[in-house]
Amino acid sequence: MHSLPQRVSELTALVAGTDMSLATRRLMDLCDEHPALHDLRPAAMRLRADYNMERNLGASELSGGTADQYAQRARTLAGEIAARASSLPAHEAPPERHAVVEARGLVKRFRSGGHNFQLGPIDITLRTGEITGVVGENGNGKTTLLRQLAGLLDHDAGSLHHPEAGNDPYRIRQQIAWIPQRSTRWYGTLLQNLRFMAAVHGIQGEANEERVLYTLHRLGLTRFKDLTWKELSSGYKLRFELARMVVWRPRILVLDEPIANLDLQAQQLFLQDLKHLAASHSHPISVILSSQQLHEIEAIADHILFLKNGQPVYSGAVASFDQDRSTNLFELKGEVDRARLVAALGEGNIVHLDDTGLILRLGTPRHVTARHVVKALAAADVELNYFRDISTSTRKLFHQDT
Repeated sequence: MHSLPQRVSELTALVAGTDMSLATRRLMDLCDEHPALHDLRPAAMRLRADYNMERNLGASELSGGTADQYAQRARTLAGEIAARASSLPAHEAPPERHAVVEARGLVKRFRSGGHNFQLGPIDITLRTGEITGVVGENGNGKTTLLRQLAGLLDHDAGSLHHPEAGNDPYRIRQQIAWIPQRSTRWYGTLLQNLRFMAAVHGIQGEANEERVLYTLHRLGLTRFKDLTWKELSSGYKLRFELARMVVWRPRILVLDEPIANLDLQAQQLFLQDLKHLAASHSHPISVILSSQQLHEIEAIADHILFLKNGQPVYSGAVASFDQDRSTNLFELKGEVDRARLVAALGEGNIVHLDDTGLILRLGTPRHVTARHVVKALAAADVELNYFRDISTSTRKLFHQDT
């Protein structure tokens, strides 16, 4: 967690750029998370609400005189925050990361038509302020695991403990927000549903209105507040589901394949919001999600659980995956084949080479790095249109034999 001066410095740099979508969101976050900045929340909310009405979610950034006006408003507010922050303590204690779910030896068995499948045993701990990604091929138990952690499916063996809620089912359910891959139809308007969800969780009166409007603007749903289910696209339905869950500030957010049907820009926006929600200074939550988009999930996750045939092949920190490997692994595509790779790198620097039909997968000794490969291919005048180092990515587990 960065100190307040660091966050203000980052915000100042952000509002100096052209990404007003991120700038307006982070302005709201900072004003909401620090009590000394709470009186600036209305200004941050107005800026974000006005911006939302000018620009549709997923559209290109504002340009011309309109963009300049919003940039100036953002810079003015950021300047007020910087002036206020200069008189506050430079260092702020990072929020403690509390364990909210502890699963030990968790097992779920299915028997149907002669087919037996067992998920687990699985050990996993979810902590506030952290994001856990559950990945693996289809049919390997990702949704089953998430449903167990969300309290929607019993386990057959092992233990599932909620340290903050104990054994009280009501308190446990009050901690957990669940967003399935396919949301169910709802009735009324988006705004009415947000107000109702906040009220169900005890947020009443002025606090209800303030929290609902904050969530509405923060998640870019301002112009859609009076729309109904059938008037929203699938992407906006997902953002509404996120708004409906986070409006009451749960401790645990469980999402099953949330970005599967989103375009690349919508994916980036959604994952940014998840990262900022998890890392909130005043209301950190634990986020766990499943996905097939490995690179995108690894970019925001603190921990990865990779399931294969129902078993955890890897469970740990993203940064720790395969650090003791003896080889590197790269994906590449372009005007390249084995002969050109051998000519550029040397036979001894190629451990293995697989052609998947779409890309080549090149294995090299550990000392042959991505920089070495790219430089050697460039020197050999080999043109690449795709290159990715997956040496420390769980993506390579997809291609290992079962």
